[in-house]
Amino acid sequence: MNALDRAAWSHWLSLWPAWLLWAGGALGLILLESLTAQPFVPDRWGLAAAQALRGARLDAWFGALTWTGSLSVLIPVTGLGVAALAWSGRSGQAWLLALGLLGASLAAHASKPWFARLRPDLYAPVGSVPLDASYPSAHTAQAMAFALSLFLALRPQTAGDAVWLGAGLFAWAACVGFSRVYLQVHYPSDVVAGALLALSWVLGLGYLLKHLNVPLG
Repeated sequence: MNALDRAAWSHWLSLWPAWLLWAGGALGLILLESLTAQPFVPDRWGLAAAQALRGARLDAWFGALTWTGSLSVLIPVTGLGVAALAWSGRSGQAWLLALGLLGASLAAHASKPWFARLRPDLYAPVGSVPLDASYPSAHTAQAMAFALSLFLALRPQTAGDAVWLGAGLFAWAACVGFSRVYLQVHYPSDVVAGALLALSWVLGLGYLLKHLNVPLG
């Protein structure tokens, strides 16, 4: 192996934290799916608890809230965020926001056929049931990836601002995840898996961009 090849291998091996995060996320999804193979009692408890909350106002509220985690909303919003960051000279943060959402969404949708879990059928759903597989929750992955990517891209300088921004973003992402259970279109373990996928992807992506000397502020 010549010096150029050794340098290339050294470069890729130096990215081990990113590889570890992504491999850990993938392994976590596989293990969680195997542990929660149906019937999984906590999943049933979660669906039953959500069913007990049912009401006309909450149906409308969670129906609207879940829509904010869809790509039809998040892609335009992310596009505006990317444009604003790029315009202000923060190209690294723009890449993080764009790739954070798109990578998590692609990973979630690509893994669904592999796991091929059927949608919940214990209670009547609120609205229509998506035709694709249930595990992992793509809405949750998208919302969590957007929340974490935006938080890291903006990176507030003061602790107080960081707490308020982080609390707001992650509360919204968590509510989007819960809305999928409330609407009876996902098991709770689907939501946990979507969040795990998003966190591992975005954190690994952040390390990769930083290692490639992409300015992240």
